[in-house]
This record gives sequence, structure tokens and C-alpha cells, in this order.
Amino acid sequence: MSENFKAIRKSNISRFALATGVLYGVLGCLWILASDSLVSSISSDPAWVATAQRYKGLFYVLATSLGLIFLMRTGFQRLLRASSHAEDSDLQVRDLFMQHPKPMWVYDRQTLEFIAVNDAAVLFYGYTREALLSMKLADLSPAEDHSHLQALMHGPHQSHRDMGVVRHRRKSGEQVSVHLTAHAVEFLQRKAEMVMAIDVTAEVLSKHALERQESQFRQLHQSLASVLWMASADGRTVLYVSPALERVYGASPQAMMANPDLWLQAVHPQDADIASASHRVLQATGESNCEYRIRMPSGEVKWVLDRKRLIVDAEGLVTLMGGIVEDITAEKAHEALRAQTHVELERLVAARTVELVRVNAELDAFARTIAHDLKSPLLSVVGFTQILQKRYGAVLNEDGARLTGRIERAAKQMASLVNELLALSRVSTALLAIEDVDLIPVAYDILEELQAQEPHRQVRFDSPVSLQVRADPGLVRPLLANLLGNAWKFTGKRDDACIALLLEAQAPEVVFCVQDNGVGFDASQAEGLFKPFQRFHTLSEFSGTGIGLTTCERITARHHGRIWVQSAPGEGTSVFVTLSPSATASCPEDAESLQAV
Repeated sequence: MSENFKAIRKSNISRFALATGVLYGVLGCLWILASDSLVSSISSDPAWVATAQRYKGLFYVLATSLGLIFLMRTGFQRLLRASSHAEDSDLQVRDLFMQHPKPMWVYDRQTLEFIAVNDAAVLFYGYTREALLSMKLADLSPAEDHSHLQALMHGPHQSHRDMGVVRHRRKSGEQVSVHLTAHAVEFLQRKAEMVMAIDVTAEVLSKHALERQESQFRQLHQSLASVLWMASADGRTVLYVSPALERVYGASPQAMMANPDLWLQAVHPQDADIASASHRVLQATGESNCEYRIRMPSGEVKWVLDRKRLIVDAEGLVTLMGGIVEDITAEKAHEALRAQTHVELERLVAARTVELVRVNAELDAFARTIAHDLKSPLLSVVGFTQILQKRYGAVLNEDGARLTGRIERAAKQMASLVNELLALSRVSTALLAIEDVDLIPVAYDILEELQAQEPHRQVRFDSPVSLQVRADPGLVRPLLANLLGNAWKFTGKRDDACIALLLEAQAPEVVFCVQDNGVGFDASQAEGLFKPFQRFHTLSEFSGTGIGLTTCERITARHHGRIWVQSAPGEGTSVFVTLSPSATASCPEDAESLQAV
């Protein structure tokens, strides 16, 4: 900046010297012309004239010398003051430019070269001062912005202008956005502009993000199938309606904004009261939801779900109202179809149930008839076999006696199977009479019968004093008979046989367990444990029909209970059953161990 002021000072000195010389010449000419006339007017004496002419020149030299001395002294003092003031101003401007916190530079308007840059520009752009002074404005801009830069630089120049927001690139490659303002200056006798740059990268990014969000929000509104709307607090001025209005109502958003009552006019006449009431509810409670039908200009009738609410400010004053209208015609059609299907399904179920009851009754009657018809010949076979053994036992040899014994055992097994099937049939069809039942006396009666059949066996039986349940007494006995019978049978090969009827849990349902220390079986590998005729031991090992657990499962199911088995080979079996508890059921603490011979 000092070079500029030096040039100014040199120019001022030259002008001062030129002005002094011109003034001296003019005064000299005027003196020559005026002094001769003055001398002649004073006296015409030749001696006086000669003397006056001699001293006139000396006076002019002396006067002009004194004048030149005064002018030179005054002029140089003024020049020195102006130079000092200029140097002070130059120093202030240079300090202001160099130490300004914002990036600033001076560039040549013709070549677009940098002439001067301040410290903030060096720090902001990351280049050294020498590197920046060797660059042009275009070197800071991305290549795609050069055309815009050319138009900006070659436009009309003013003393002050706002160049707007442009993109620049730092030395690191980072792209920034800066707002430029320029002032026209003359710098080093060159036409230039002083530019200040303000970093607005954060603001530009925020603006772009906001514009992007607004665009996405607008696209979302335009893509939704539901109608979104917003209106003034009184509903008389529609502020916004989404494009879905065209698809749902068959009317343009502009038509809705021009006629705020368009939505109410589209309501089906039979549902007009529902739609009007929804608006009153909105004003009273601040929100409303309702369903009604609308009629499109084409005559098509649709169902819509109308949800709206009032929008209040921080002080609770209503400022706006808005809502969503959703086309639910398809859902209504599905609901009607489901209702029709449900009615048809109930009719079919009722018809099938009647048919199933009839078929089951016929099957039950058929099973009873077959069982009754089978029992008579089986009893005849058993009876005639016994007569044959009694009358002709002496005639039959050993092989004949063995064969007749097998016939008798097979007939008895078949008769037992028929009885089990009849019992299973009765379990499925018998009417339940639920009452409080104590399982312990029933269990002792069953064990006494088993002991009477095998009086030689010694079996230990453990149970609580009482075990109360809510069940049908007629079905509880076969349930326990099968469970205790299995335990009795499968402990037959043990000298220390033990059977237990234990209470495992009491609330919210009674869980009791029939436990034995018999041979057991691999329950984890048993499929269809409760299916009919399922056996886990051969008939030669243990007798049985394979119906017992099936009967237990049917009885438990009819009482809405559950039954499951835990067993392992050589470790005995535990069968668990759940039934409803009795109000007088005993607690586990009241249990005690009893002995049965």
C-alpha cells in the first residue's frame, strides 16, 4: 500500500513545480509590460528613465526571489503535511486490511489476478501469501463454476456491489461457500476491486438440508393414498390439501381450497348427520374420528375414515385444524365378506356338528352292538373250553391241554378288550356330573380289588390323608383304576414294590401323580403315547389291551385337564394329571404315608 502513496506524492510535487514555473513566467511578463509604462508615466527625463530602468530589473529579481522563497517554503510545508497525513492514512488502511478477521483480497479487474491478500485469507484458504498472489480468481473456483465467474466478473462494475454466494475450494480440496462483497478501488495505478469473503458454508448446508427435507416431506404427502388437509381455526379457509384428494374425492385440491364445504357436500345423504356431528365433536372435544360414505362425481360410493383435531399454540388457543381422510372402501368390503363368510361357516359348522353327532351316535350304537355280539360268542368259547378241560382233561394229552389253555386265555383277552372298548365309548358319551370327590377312598377300593386278585403280593402304598378334586365320580374311578392297575402290573416283578398317589400342586389346579418303582420304559422315544393299542412291553411280559392310557386321556380331556408321563427303563413311571381343585382340598402338609398289604 506504501507504493501507492509514494506515487501520489511524486505526482503532487510535479504539479507544484509546474504551477510555480507558470506563475513565475506570467508575473515576469506582466512586470515587463507594466513597469515600462509606469516609468514613462512618472518622468520623461532620459537620465531618470535610464536610472529607473537599471534599478527596475534589480527590484524585480529581489521581489521574485522573495516570492519564490515564500512559495517554496509554503508549498513544501503543505507537501510535507500531506505526505505525513497520507503515510498515516496508508498505515491505518494497511493495518485494517491486513488484520481484518474476514478473508479479504484486492484483484485486478482486467486480469483477475490477486494484487494483495490479508492474513485471514491466507489462513482460510490454506495457501501461502506468495502462492495466492501468483493465482487468479478462477483458481479458487471449481471448474464447473468458471462460466458463472466470468459472467460475474465481466458484468457492470459499481463502486460497491454484492457478488452473492459462490463456491470456492481450499488447498486441502474442501469445498466451501462464501458470500462476497466488492468495492471498486484504484490500487498501484490499476483499476481493482477490494473483496471481502464471509464463510456461509454451514448456512448453505443447513438450507440445502431444509430444502431436501421439505422436498421429501412434499413427496411423501403427494405419494400418500390418504388425504391430508389443514385449515384455519374456524375451518372456513383451507390452507393445504394433499393431491390424494383427486384420487379419493374425484376433486382437485384447488377446488377444495376454493370451496371449504366441498367435503361435506360429497357425503352420502344417509351419512350426512354422522359427518356433521363429527365437526361438532371436533369443536367440543378437540378431536373426532368417524366413518361415513361419500359419493364421487362419477356416482361411485366410497367409505372413508375421517380423523381430525384442533391445533393449539403454547397458550392453548386454537390456531388451526387439520386431519386425515383415508379411503377404507376395500376394508369395508373385506369386513362384509368376512361377516358373510363367518355366517356361512357357522351354518356349515352347525350342520356338520349335527351330522357328526348323528354319525357318532350311530357309531356308538354300532360299537355297542358289535361289542355285545362279540361278548356272547367269546363267553361261549371260554365256557365250552372250560367244559372241554373238565370232561375230557384226562383224554387230552399235554399238548391238547396247552392248546385249550391258550384258547381260553385268548378268549378272555378278547373279552377284556371288548369291555375296555365299551368303557372308552362310555367315557366319550357319558354326561358329566361334577362334584367334590376324595380320590383316596376310591384308590383304596381299587387296591383292595387288585390285592384280592393277587393275595400273595406285598405292595407298599403311600398317599395323603385326603386328596379332594372337582370331577365326575363315575369317571374318576376308571381313571384311577387304569393308573393304579398299570402301577400294580408293572411292579409285579419287584419284591419291594411301591405305589404312591401324591399331591404335586393345589392352585390354580390340582396336580396329582401316580408313581411306581416298576420296570418303566423310555417315554422320550414313545410316539402316540395315548393312542389306542399302544404298548411298550410285549404281551408275554405283561398282559393288557393297550386301551388304559387312552381312556385316562379321554377322561382328563373331558374335565379340561391334562395328563403326561415321565418314565425311564428300570426307574419306574410317574403319571401326572390335572383336575379342578375342590374348596375342601387338603394341603400337602396334611399328607402322611400309609401302608397297604
